[in-house]
Amino acid sequence: MDYTLLRNNLELEIKKEFPNFELVDKRDSLLMKVLSKVLFFNKTFMSRYITVIGNKVYVPSLPYKEDDPLGACVILAHEWVHMKDAKRWGLLFKFGYLFPQIFAFLAPLGLVWPPAWLFALFLLPLPAPGRAELEFRAYTVSMAVVWWLTSQEPSWGFYERQFNSSAYYWMYPYSAVVEVTLKEEFERIRSMDLRPHERQIFDILSNSWLGLYIFLFPKNLNANKRKC
Repeated sequence: MDYTLLRNNLELEIKKEFPNFELVDKRDSLLMKVLSKVLFFNKTFMSRYITVIGNKVYVPSLPYKEDDPLGACVILAHEWVHMKDAKRWGLLFKFGYLFPQIFAFLAPLGLVWPPAWLFALFLLPLPAPGRAELEFRAYTVSMAVVWWLTSQEPSWGFYERQFNSSAYYWMYPYSAVVEVTLKEEFERIRSMDLRPHERQIFDILSNSWLGLYIFLFPKNLNANKRKC
């Protein structure tokens, strides 16, 4: 038994909300190739990380995770949260995600007003609370999908590294705060105190006999996998 049906259901629901949704191979995208140079600090940007811009989700290669539909469910749910937030908040989402580094774009004004060159200091890996908040929302769903489908608790080190490493340009280097926040969010998920977008994803994943079986008997599913 696998999670392919759940993955397909999830993609169908994403397309209902975002008809132009599509998966794009990063290797075929000039934009992604340029971004990989700009984001030089993330050495695995092209090979491991998923990037969403508008309704396009750029993945390392296509077909994407056909041999790992559970992993695909986790990633798709995560990126769907970003798409929902971008739709809800518009330009504020973009500004919040890029703040404070976005102010570095003002540095060229130094050509006409020399003090403006100081804006280049925003290129430094300064804490990015807006980006961190948006990623907390998305990674909470990542943790939730794994918990709902496998009953496995999060790998805390992995999630914490997303916030305090070069992965997202050291967006929130306060490890103790990150740990507490992630664990509080996971406990909220475990107690089924779900926000609307989380509830929607939960309902989609459980809206099939296969989904119901997985939710009711995740340990049996894992045991069957070990026997195979």
